[in-house]
Amino acid sequence: MSTGTHDSRGWVVLATDTGVGKTVVSCALARLLGEQGLAARVRKPVETGCEARDGQRLPADGVALQAAAGKRESLETVCPIRYLTPVAAPEAARREGQALRFKRDLAPILDQSLAELATEERLIIESAGGLLSPLADDALNVRLAEYTGLPALLVTPDRLGTLSSTLAAAESLEHRGIPVAAIVLNRRPQDPDDADTPDNHASLAEWLPRLVAHPPPVLRFDGRPEQLAPLLPP
Repeated sequence: MSTGTHDSRGWVVLATDTGVGKTVVSCALARLLGEQGLAARVRKPVETGCEARDGQRLPADGVALQAAAGKRESLETVCPIRYLTPVAAPEAARREGQALRFKRDLAPILDQSLAELATEERLIIESAGGLLSPLADDALNVRLAEYTGLPALLVTPDRLGTLSSTLAAAESLEHRGIPVAAIVLNRRPQDPDDADTPDNHASLAEWLPRLVAHPPPVLRFDGRPEQLAPLLPP
């Protein structure tokens, strides 16, 4: 839902699936904040599929987020929990003989990030996978928004077949009482753009009011930070 009175300290970037552009959107939003005189704090609390290099685990998404925010914080702060196997975080943890618990492992990261946030800063928290994919042994990715109280920014691909997953995600978020700042309809480089491409923007604008009480705005996005400007206060 989108009530217009949601927490203005930041966003939790969720998605309808993995690989639909959460990091691209998060990085663009961080750059936009910088252009508008606001500082971004970025968090990818847990990342899987990290590259092993020189005895370290390199989180590709975390590196991109850190750079987009101007490298104001260390990579360890941006992405503190890292696993090697490119699967859902709790499975990646189990393959390394570990358990990943929300209250023990993830909540302290979120609490500290919010506590340290200054007035001129905004927090961008990027999830790991789709909104209903497992984030920990006892939590789904959507728990990031439930716990912090920050509005969701729902990223979905602008391609054939996106309507069902996007509408289902919007219904799920409203059912959980999670405000949605916007749905970002992401046109990825691999997504076709021709006469046969469906007008997903128009279809979502038509169907969202029929399914949710507070339909969020739908933003077209192809990588340009200024396309996310409606997320910022006038």
